Amino acid sequence: METTFKQKRLNPGTQTGSFINMIMSQNSTLPEVGKGATVLSWTDRHAYEVIEVSNDKKRVVVQQYFPKRIDKNGMSESQEYEYKELSPVKEVIVWRWGSWKWEREVIKFINPPIGYSKEYEKYYDSEGMLMLIDGITKKAKEYQKVSIVWGEKREYYDYTF
Repeated sequence: METTFKQKRLNPGTQTGSFINMIMSQNSTLPEVGKGATVLSWTDRHAYEVIEVSNDKKRVVVQQYFPKRIDKNGMSESQEYEYKELSPVKEVIVWRWGSWKWEREVIKFINPPIGYSKEYEKYYDSEGMLMLIDGITKKAKEYQKVSIVWGEKREYYDYTF
């Protein structure tokens, strides 16, 4: 059985506030190394570069661009960007359960506490992040849906929000 990679269209008003993002979201493009990618947000769009793609095309490593705006249009909808510098952070996107998902490694309690208890504060570092502690916490993967267009990189910032 062959997997189809067709994303469902974002619903206006509940999943997106942008007509353009709604139209772009319904696609079946496939990732290719060296090609761009565009993550669709509520009204904004963010440019990425595809770094690695698995043979079955279901696991993709991307890096986000630090785009530089090169037009002189100010706070307008007409925006032009230059894409040269990439973030050093590599992120993973996978095709699971019929859609693209961010795959993120997190640390979780093995037996999570119910409610707040001061005794659990010792398991967090100075930045409030849960630490990996043998027998207390474990590494786990979390998945969060992402609407993405492979093959093109587009940055867009909506100044009305």
